[in-house]
Amino acid sequence: MKVLLISPNGLQELSGGGLYLRSLAGAICAVRGVTGVTIVSKDMGTGPGAEQAFTPPAHCRTVYLRKNKPRDLLARARLYPTYLITYLPLLLRHAREADVVLFHNSRCGLLMDMIRRRVPGKTYGILSDNVESELQRQHRGGNVLRQVSQAVDYRLICRAEAPSRTADFMTFITEADRTLFAQHFGQPARTGVLPISLAAGDTSAAQPGGPPQVLFTAHFGFAPNQTALRHFAGVAARYREIGETAVEPVEFVVAGARAAEMAAPYPGLRIVDTPSPATMTATFAQASLYAAPVSWGSGMKTKVAEALSFGIPVVCMPNAAVGYESALSDERYRAAITVVRSEEEMAQALHRILQTQDLASLGRIALAAFNALYSQASQTRRLEMLLFAQ
Repeated sequence: MKVLLISPNGLQELSGGGLYLRSLAGAICAVRGVTGVTIVSKDMGTGPGAEQAFTPPAHCRTVYLRKNKPRDLLARARLYPTYLITYLPLLLRHAREADVVLFHNSRCGLLMDMIRRRVPGKTYGILSDNVESELQRQHRGGNVLRQVSQAVDYRLICRAEAPSRTADFMTFITEADRTLFAQHFGQPARTGVLPISLAAGDTSAAQPGGPPQVLFTAHFGFAPNQTALRHFAGVAARYREIGETAVEPVEFVVAGARAAEMAAPYPGLRIVDTPSPATMTATFAQASLYAAPVSWGSGMKTKVAEALSFGIPVVCMPNAAVGYESALSDERYRAAITVVRSEEEMAQALHRILQTQDLASLGRIALAAFNALYSQASQTRRLEMLLFAQ
């Protein structure tokens, strides 16, 4: 079986979307009976010999596509909300060589429909990580021109996303997203839930000593993460008020693309700007706790699973706990994730854990939750059930 995986995200991108794409790619490459995988994704500008976040096995190859303003404009002129439409002839050639054609991101639904009409006889699947139209709907505001632009984007995304329901199968990152998509567009014929899955985190880069670190990572070019960064800065300020008498100081660390630009208004944070894969790994390895103050946006927050993969306990707002119901409902694992509802509650929870609880014990619980629920092997088994049921 030969599989083609197409994504608007970058396979080497250090964002939540990139992380989920690597989760899917790694699981697909490990499916029994798959003899070849072609992964088409956004070129992140890394040349030969550059450090990679994902190195595919020998039977899996990568194809990187350039995304730039001319292609974005051309896509908009064609009333399509992703640059991938400008590569349609190339994607058609790859689809003809595959037995199964998979699209990461539900805004690829219309693209799938176009390719399926030209290349019939294949199995087509949509692997979504958000209900894109709902995410766009939530992000409305600004001046009149901005509101008009957002309304146009919303209609384009709905138009592109709706045909996803006609795929041979469609997957969702959470049960909540499966329900939400059905409310918007109707129930697809066959569905599954593929939560984020990862390889275990590499803790060999951890450096002994130093103050405890509370980490928040994201791609800060996206509005939900910018809001979360403001919350994180508020949590840090409130923690310092609570912990004025603490003997040991605590560092609040923010890491990710555009971190320096977006965190500039918030003093008192240590910034790791646009880290390489190795730097991001080292940053996770050094963290004591992971804070996820994400308050809006659909989908499973992949960085929570990444924190668990390093054995890092998580304190998060309810939005960031979506998709982690299995861990939260299991008495063996629920201590790994603490859900709070405000900046004040998050600061208090961080202070309580750092001052009174055994972090090593919580870390072991976090890693156990990851191994049981969000490991790469479990994702491969879920994909095998979908692929071999065709």
